[in-house]
Amino acid sequence: MRVTRPVLLVLSAGGGPLAALAATLTTLFTVPGPTLPGSWFENVAVRPNGNILATRGDAPEIWQIDPATGSGALLVNVTGAYNLTGIAEVRCRPLWRRDADADAGPGGKGGKGKDRRHPRETYVFGSSHIPAPFTVAPGSAKVWTLTFGPGGTPAVALLAAMPSAGFINGVASWDAGRVLLSDTELERVYLMDVDTGSYTTPLTGLAGINGIQTRYSAVGRGHGGHRYVYRADHLLSQLSRIPVDADAVATGPAEVLATGTPIDDFAIRVDATGYGKAYIAAMYDNEVVEVDVAAAPSSGPGASTLLASDLTGTGVGLVTVAAFGRRSTDSNVLYATAGQGGGNAAIVKIEP
Repeated sequence: MRVTRPVLLVLSAGGGPLAALAATLTTLFTVPGPTLPGSWFENVAVRPNGNILATRGDAPEIWQIDPATGSGALLVNVTGAYNLTGIAEVRCRPLWRRDADADAGPGGKGGKGKDRRHPRETYVFGSSHIPAPFTVAPGSAKVWTLTFGPGGTPAVALLAAMPSAGFINGVASWDAGRVLLSDTELERVYLMDVDTGSYTTPLTGLAGINGIQTRYSAVGRGHGGHRYVYRADHLLSQLSRIPVDADAVATGPAEVLATGTPIDDFAIRVDATGYGKAYIAAMYDNEVVEVDVAAAPSSGPGASTLLASDLTGTGVGLVTVAAFGRRSTDSNVLYATAGQGGGNAAIVKIEP
C-alpha cells in the first residue's frame, strides 16, 4: 500500500549554505499480515525490468515489489536458511543452448541446428543464522543463487556452504562470473566463482566491514583503468574505498570518503574518475545521508548532508540499504528499506 508524506530534503549547494528542497517519501510496499515490529528487509537488488528484490533479515524470504504499482508478493522461501542478507545481480557467462537437431560443438558442427547464446538473469545472496541480536550460529554461513528461467520462473540453488566463514553480509558483483562477499565477523572479503562456488580471500583485516559495492554493481566493472571496492565500516561509522587489482587484492591504502554517519549499506554513483555521490543507509538513525565523493585518489572525507529522515514514519526504526531504480522513469530515484519501527518491513521511495 502506498503512503505518501511530504518531507524536507536537505541538499548541498556547491559548498555554500545548505538549501532546502521540497520532496516526498512514499512508502511503496509493506509486508502484509499481522504487525511484526522486529521485521526488516536487509538488502535489495533492482532487476532490469525495474522490480525490486528484497531479502528479509528476520526470515528466509525474498520478496518482489513492482515500484510502478506498489504491489508486491513473496517470491521464494529459502529452505535451509534462517535469515537472508546481501543480494546482488551478477553478470554470468552466457549459456549455450543447442537446437534438438544440432550436433556437438558451437555452431552445431555436423548438424542442421545452431547453438544459441542465452544470457542468465542471476542473483547471488547470502545467509547466516542469527538466533539473537549480534549473535551468529557458528558454521551457518551459506551462499545461494536465484535464477530467473524461461517465463520468469525463479529457482533457488545452494552455491556454497561456508562453515569456516563467519557472517556473510554484503554482496556485490565483480566481473563475469565472480562476486564479492563481505564477512563481518571474520573481517574479510571473499571473491567467489558463481559457476563453481570456489573462492579466494583477497581482502582481510577489515574491522567493521558491512555493505560492499563496486562502481557498477550490476555488471562488475571498475573505473578509469583501476578497480575499487567501496565498503562500509559500521564500527567507525565510515565509508571508504580500497584500490584493488583484477582479483580484488589491495594495491594501495584505503581512502576514507565519509565519516561520522552510522552505516549499514549504501548506493554509489560515481564517474570514470571516481567523482560523484554516495547514499548511506544510516541504520538506527532512520535516515539516508548523501555524501560527496571526490575523484580518486581523494584527499579526505567529502561533505555529508541529510537527504531523508524518519523513513519508517514512526520516529524510530532501521534503514539498512538504498538502491537506484533501473528504468528511465526512476533512474534518479532511490529505493530504501525501512523496518523495526513499530510496523512491518517496508520499501520506501525517495524522490527529489
